[in-house]
Amino acid sequence: MSQPKPRNMTIGETNSVLLALGKAQLDAMFRRQDAHAVDDSEFPPLLEVVLNAFETAGIKKGVAEEVWEYAFALYDRACKEAEPTSTSDDNRNLMRRYLLGPRGLKRKPRR
Repeated sequence: MSQPKPRNMTIGETNSVLLALGKAQLDAMFRRQDAHAVDDSEFPPLLEVVLNAFETAGIKKGVAEEVWEYAFALYDRACKEAEPTSTSDDNRNLMRRYLLGPRGLKRKPRR
């Protein structure tokens, strides 16, 4: 009996798979952080490495953006567990303060 030929995925299906992969990677990283926490000065830059791969690998910009937003949402949830009165904007800015790349908040030198 011959096996059916695998069909090629559509661009939409490929993007869905990549989005699911990105979310699964982030979920795993946050589970690991819950079990064996590292300092925030180290954790967001590790997230950034995974997230930047989605941007530099030529993946559709919308997919990369959605994965970034998912990371911000996970970070926000973790912050609110630790500090329930924190706001989502404050938590997003906190994460951005630790990022080393272009999405990070750069401090301007004082004059």
